[in-house]
Amino acid sequence: MKILPKLFLFLLLILNFSAVAYGQYERKQVIAVKTDTPPLIDGNLSDRVWEGVTAASDFFQYEPKNSGDAGLNTEVRFLYDNNALYIGAMMYDSLPEKITRELGFRDSDNLNTDYISIEINPFDDGLNGFIFMVSSSGVQVDKKITEEGEDVSWNAVWKSNVAINDSGWSAEFSIPYSALRFSKEVKNGWGLNIWRIRRSTRETFTWNFVDKKIEGAQKQTGIIVGFEEVKPPTRLSFHPYVSGYVQKKASEPKWLYSHHYGMDFKYGLSESFTLDMTLIPDFGQVQSDDQVYNLTPFEIYYEEKRPFFTEGTELFQKGNIFYSRRVGALPIGYFAVDDSLKENEYIKINPTQTNLINATKLSGRTANGFGIGVFNAVSANTYATLSDSTGNTRKIITQPVSNFNMIVLDQNLKNNSYISLYNTNVYKGANYYTANVSGVQFLLFNKPSTYSLFGRFNLSQQYNTEAKDELGIHYNFQFSKTKGQFRFNYSSEAKSDTYNPNDLGFIQSNNSTSNMLELNYNFYNPFWKLLRLNNSLNINYQTLYDFKKFTDFSLMGNSWATFKNHLSVGFNFFIRPVDEYDYYESRTSGKPFIIPPEWQFKIILSPDYRKPFIVDFSANYSTIPQHDNSSVILSLSPRMRINDRFTVRFKSSWNRQTNDYGYVTTINTTNSPIIIMGRRNLENVENIFQTSYIFSNHIALDFRLRHYWLGANYLQYFNLENNGRLGIIEHNENNDFEVDIFNIDLLIRWEFSPGSELAFVWKNAIQSYFTDDFQYNYFRNLGRTLYSPSDNSLSIKLLYYLDYLNLKNK
Repeated sequence: MKILPKLFLFLLLILNFSAVAYGQYERKQVIAVKTDTPPLIDGNLSDRVWEGVTAASDFFQYEPKNSGDAGLNTEVRFLYDNNALYIGAMMYDSLPEKITRELGFRDSDNLNTDYISIEINPFDDGLNGFIFMVSSSGVQVDKKITEEGEDVSWNAVWKSNVAINDSGWSAEFSIPYSALRFSKEVKNGWGLNIWRIRRSTRETFTWNFVDKKIEGAQKQTGIIVGFEEVKPPTRLSFHPYVSGYVQKKASEPKWLYSHHYGMDFKYGLSESFTLDMTLIPDFGQVQSDDQVYNLTPFEIYYEEKRPFFTEGTELFQKGNIFYSRRVGALPIGYFAVDDSLKENEYIKINPTQTNLINATKLSGRTANGFGIGVFNAVSANTYATLSDSTGNTRKIITQPVSNFNMIVLDQNLKNNSYISLYNTNVYKGANYYTANVSGVQFLLFNKPSTYSLFGRFNLSQQYNTEAKDELGIHYNFQFSKTKGQFRFNYSSEAKSDTYNPNDLGFIQSNNSTSNMLELNYNFYNPFWKLLRLNNSLNINYQTLYDFKKFTDFSLMGNSWATFKNHLSVGFNFFIRPVDEYDYYESRTSGKPFIIPPEWQFKIILSPDYRKPFIVDFSANYSTIPQHDNSSVILSLSPRMRINDRFTVRFKSSWNRQTNDYGYVTTINTTNSPIIIMGRRNLENVENIFQTSYIFSNHIALDFRLRHYWLGANYLQYFNLENNGRLGIIEHNENNDFEVDIFNIDLLIRWEFSPGSELAFVWKNAIQSYFTDDFQYNYFRNLGRTLYSPSDNSLSIKLLYYLDYLNLKNK
């Protein structure tokens, strides 16, 4: 351990060494002009208020060639008052009749259409910002920028409009200050870049030059100046809702009726800090999860889709200890209800999620780059209802009132760097332990952004009511070269065997250390027949944390090439030349399962998305020769754009695993438990059909159907011996099974005014599990599933946006 301080000092010296002098373009500047008369947002730029305003122009090409002038003229002008920032953009095009105009849902940023994108960084810190995009068909896209990337789930209320004319197309924006976070002190200006995407030629242009050899486009903005002291008005808005449901559960003979009402509201505590709160929320209309049958020893990660928990949560991603789906999740006593049954009793109701009373977020950043984030949520008591043969019922609690909390303090530093402190706390009543996780995270760049040092240290604590308290640690340090064609990243990560952030966070496993080296060599400009080429090689070495026992060593390589006809080809390979010691598959602490050497490769083909009909294809083959194991995965994704309003997409994937080995069950004996492993053939099919019809920019229909099928046929059984090898054993149970998961989601959404919408949703869900009459027959099994009992839900929800300033001015 004595080497660590010396290594740390060495890395700091490197970070302060300006190793390579890269040519830099001068940072561009544009002036915003104050106006007493806001323009009419009709997309035509015909208001006289635009006359005389200096335009941001002289764009550079970003794609396909990362240098030189754009060749096409683009002019963008900026106005402002005390209510909003106004933007007028003219995109000149010599062939306006070829401007593509596909329609799509809001936040669709990969349509077959042109885009103009305004990137604003009010703190000019190279880390945090906002993106407001509009397509030539009028589709709005907004995103939040953080050091982690772009968050498209963030939504703001703003206005835009577009128009096609003989010279190209034009767009106007009105972005209220309520959509931004900034300081009154704007004398030094805001960071700004403007991106233009011309779909017909697959070209991308930027106002301020963005060098692909430098990691992070948000560090390479120009600047917008000219602001006098902005006096933003009170930021207060309400989102009341009312919803109604008609539901039919597969287990219930009658249709159930319910209604809900509640409200979200936002209040600007200052021009930089905002309080968001949701009261009695209703998330019943979010898209169904793509559930899978879990044969692994690890928890399955499902994406968060509830709007309140996806918007404006970038600060809470610090430390990787916040998984918002823990809030309102499965009650902790759900599976223990069976143990509470008395004679002649059965479970009548056992809720699969806790009811959320409220959730609150406070977030913002001061003028000197100091960010604060506070999250709090409270869930109500959750009860299961038991009934007996006489009709008597009783309730048992499956989760008491629970409180979930996270606090983040984040300070921006020089050279687009930062340091963060954070803490989570979960309290579930006096009869349960209290969970606490604290940590620090930093990212440091040297001045020319050629090298970076990332660090994270977390401490998890469980304070038990009777048992001994439990502490665990997690650390991750990375040193990277972040500039140039050649880049590398070295990381060292460890999780102790007692580290557990999962009361509000998510990890699949602990008790591990990993040392990984990643090498990258990329070609950013066209050469030969290629537009670009990216290559990477990963070398990974892993051990257990507690006894430092070897677990895994592997190599993985990736190449991704895009040809000049915009066909993209990817090739991946994975090699594990030695035995892997898997300490998780046995479900028994300290007992490994040895997996012989493995290799696999994958190829991906993706055509030019400008074509009305395309097919994405991928094929993956892997094998473990000593197990006579092989796995084949094929994926086919055709997509047809029937017209600019109507799109049909289909994705089909098929996976066949022969002679796969996995855990079956544990038999407890007087001596030691016998762990039964099985040799099995697995077949998995997933089909997703999705179609969208866009009536207008404000009315759209989306239909999504998914069918997932997994079949397992067990061929032989083994006893997992203490040395990790397998010994043949007699096991007479039939463990063959087939699982089907079938979902339909139909959504019709009408945005009848900015921020307000009426949504109708139909959901259909079927889950079936068959163990009898097993055979590999996908269509036969699909037929059985469609005749199985299903859950149906019809709902309608009205969400209305009320802005204090608009109400005051009426």
